[in-house]
Amino acid sequence: MKMCEQISRFDKNNKEIIYNLLVLKGESFIRGKILASYKEFTKGEKYSNFFLGISDQIDILLIYFINDEISASLPNRGPLIELCDEAINEYFRDENSKCLTTAIEDLKDLFANRTEFVRGSNIFDFKVNTFSVFEHYVVVLYEELTSTNPRSREKEQKLIKLIEDYNKEECNEKKLSLLKRIKDISFYISSSEKINYVLSRCKGIDSKKKDIRQLIDYYRNQRNTVHNLGIHKGESLSVTVKEGIEIELEKDKFSYTSDYNSAIFACRELMDIYETMHTSVTGEAVS
Repeated sequence: MKMCEQISRFDKNNKEIIYNLLVLKGESFIRGKILASYKEFTKGEKYSNFFLGISDQIDILLIYFINDEISASLPNRGPLIELCDEAINEYFRDENSKCLTTAIEDLKDLFANRTEFVRGSNIFDFKVNTFSVFEHYVVVLYEELTSTNPRSREKEQKLIKLIEDYNKEECNEKKLSLLKRIKDISFYISSSEKINYVLSRCKGIDSKKKDIRQLIDYYRNQRNTVHNLGIHKGESLSVTVKEGIEIELEKDKFSYTSDYNSAIFACRELMDIYETMHTSVTGEAVS
């Protein structure tokens, strides 16, 4: 395979994104190692926690931007077509001929005209995946918290009272009404409720709770758009992150921001929120 020489300078905007991703990766990895130290993991032993989970998601986006920027600086995206040709030559089957020809032509158009779509899709996946990491590990905190500080038994007591009233009642109409009320009682606790419960137990952040809830609500709504191909079906909302960059989620539209770095800055704030929650529940300082 022939060597390709760089024919253009690296894009300034992409370099800024790569820089911010590297900083975020380093910060998440450092915090992850601090958390791991509390569990007394030994060198070489596998372990996971919230911050290392975030680091994993950063890796995926970072590799995309690095590879895209390298190939964009090379003539004809470097050995892109040569790689595809080599793969086709080695594994070619006659019945796939038409599909392969179509795919290669569309691939050329993708790199020439639709890179913004691919870039945006990767950013979208990053936001969805990082919130999923957050949600998972806050639920772990919830379970740890409620194992030592059980929640109110109000629902259980209400159910017991309704059942007692139902058994005593002789009027069929009233029994049906009580039965409906019994059926309406749910013991399912959503992840949203669990996050809010853990947040409610955090001390010393009353002045920040409004902004924290706003960011979490944005993230949750952004993640939920995955069910609608990225289109937000709820009420319009927005959130402002570092350097005053706004992220908008308008009803029946895709998420919009003037700067892709906003996703990185929002993730940084999400990490800070988790750190507050983690320290409040476990007493373990992360930084």
